[in-house]
Amino acid sequence: MSDSRFVLEQYDSTKTYYQQKKFDCGHGVINKFVRSSLKKQVSQQFSKAYVLLDCDNNERFCAFYTLTSFKLLASDMEKLSGGSLPRDVPCVRLVMLGVDNSLQGQGIGRKMMSDALHRVHRASKVIGIYGLYLDADPGATDFYLSLGFTRLDDGSRDDIAKMFLSIETINGVLG
Repeated sequence: MSDSRFVLEQYDSTKTYYQQKKFDCGHGVINKFVRSSLKKQVSQQFSKAYVLLDCDNNERFCAFYTLTSFKLLASDMEKLSGGSLPRDVPCVRLVMLGVDNSLQGQGIGRKMMSDALHRVHRASKVIGIYGLYLDADPGATDFYLSLGFTRLDDGSRDDIAKMFLSIETINGVLG
């Protein structure tokens, strides 16, 4: 993040983050995860998390995302596959992303996604990764589509959307 007001760092489960227990992004499931499950998930190595801290406000916890390893079935990728795929398709999964209500609409979500894409890009240099997968809340589907993700399922606009961005696309954007 280029804005000196904020610092983005890897989440440390041994650290206490200012206002983490009061985090509110307007989405109950994400809020509950941040308040009661994030620390445990990271400490048990189920995922890695990255947190945006507001340096002008006691390093307040104000945005985060989590990444984990994942596999998709080749049948999940029918819309995208131009040929045969192995039965299990290795990818990274963006499990959660949240931006505090007070910062929404300021491009923070895009900056967090940019950081996530850079991490996936770097990881793809050392391990096999076919792309980035996520389950998008109906209210976030358009956001992810605007970033180049493709919807893998045929659900309605009111359903959780299974979305994917290929490593080829990520590498093309990031070099």
